[in-house]
Amino acid sequence: MQSVVLKDLTPPQLDEWLSELGEPAYRARQLRAWLYERGAPSFAAMTDLPAGLRARLAAAAVLETAAVVDRARSRADGSLKVLLRLRDGELVEAVAMPGESRPTLCLSSQAGCPLDCVFCETGRSGFARNLSPGEILDQVLLLRAELPPEAPRPNLVFMGMGEPLLNPDALLAALETLTHPEGLGYGGRRITVSTAGIPEGIRRLAAAPVPVGLALSLNAADPALRAALMPVAARHGIDELLAACDEYARSALRRVTIEYVLFAGINDRAEDAFALARVLRDRPFRINLIPYNPGERTERLRLPGGAEAELRRPGAAAVERFAGRLAGRVHAVTVRWSQAVDVGGGCGQLRARRRSRGA
Repeated sequence: MQSVVLKDLTPPQLDEWLSELGEPAYRARQLRAWLYERGAPSFAAMTDLPAGLRARLAAAAVLETAAVVDRARSRADGSLKVLLRLRDGELVEAVAMPGESRPTLCLSSQAGCPLDCVFCETGRSGFARNLSPGEILDQVLLLRAELPPEAPRPNLVFMGMGEPLLNPDALLAALETLTHPEGLGYGGRRITVSTAGIPEGIRRLAAAPVPVGLALSLNAADPALRAALMPVAARHGIDELLAACDEYARSALRRVTIEYVLFAGINDRAEDAFALARVLRDRPFRINLIPYNPGERTERLRLPGGAEAELRRPGAAAVERFAGRLAGRVHAVTVRWSQAVDVGGGCGQLRARRRSRGA
């Protein structure tokens, strides 16, 4: 009989499973406390459960889905990037980043990525598979254990490896457990799902009873330039994506952020800023500018028209000029400088290093 992965079950599903085993409802509450609050390393450690139940759980269920196999801590900002090995050997990354008021955990939704964004290491490594709900939740639990005991509850962002909205079933199940009062109890305002642009996924997330934030990775207001940067994601037009975001914002007054990775001389010019302001006119979306986080090798982009350009990180002055051109023309604009740059903080970089060593 195939073992049940307990963290793949939402709280109501776990209640039902234990009920089928003949256990009273309060056993589910005890088990969830061990899963999500105390971080039990084994069923044997769940000392308030009867020995017989612990033995049955060990025989029928799986407790952990991932293990940390590599760590890299930034000397520049204290960010911690971990590489996790899943039970089938696949590798995924997650990052804990300090913040002014609370840390942020950056989570992966897939092992690899089926999209082909030219600036992302994950896409170059190929796509292996979707993550399960438990594999998503274990990233939160393992990173949370790495934080100081006095650290406030972190924010969660699905901005790691993979496209979350191409794994909607697992994403929604994980979000249910994350936000359920008998799961991890997160408020929806502490969670953001970032997408390269999957309209049907945006609509499905809008219809789900999980009030989380949405971030759209746009990166260019010009369709041809966006298609050069994000070939697969750009199959959906900018107007279609923004219409889906409008629907998302209206559905439950949920916030929407437009992410815009800045590349020197490619999409950080004055005309790029004014084009971005035009497409976002009258939309109450916040723009988050993210200066490019380069990997270990130089990447080149074939621009519309056939010329090539090197992907480079713009300087602080260029970033401030771009933000200044948007100010007063859009609802809000912020700049987020990438963290953990010195330890391969960009998506897929630590995984790629590990693979290049043959580990």
